[in-house]
Amino acid sequence: MNISNNKKRKSSVEKIEKTFLQLIQKKNIEEISVSAICEIAELNRSTFYSNYIDIYDLAEKVKYKMAEEFAEFQLSNNSKQNSDGYLTMFRYIKDNQIFFKTYFKLEDISKSLPTQYRAELAEKYY
Repeated sequence: MNISNNKKRKSSVEKIEKTFLQLIQKKNIEEISVSAICEIAELNRSTFYSNYIDIYDLAEKVKYKMAEEFAEFQLSNNSKQNSDGYLTMFRYIKDNQIFFKTYFKLEDISKSLPTQYRAELAEKYY
């Protein structure tokens, strides 16, 4: 795949994930459709399905990226087992409340998925 297509794909994925994050803040996952995401992101449904199996796959990928982002913060913070390390972490959590609210909402969604589906997604990402 050439660089132009990679940039276009990355841009499309970013639009889809950004749109999903905006919608999941206001709605339950059952109320979010692929069509709505594509309409808001101004992309075709085929673009969505070339990157994700369904809404739940999208939710898992977004949750995984969020977990990686927090892990990177923890590593860059050198999370020492002292009060300064914890204070920095708690400030980060306070300053990013929407991030964590969304992450835990996605975690609840993951837990509500059928066991077989959860296992298939876990194989792909973990």
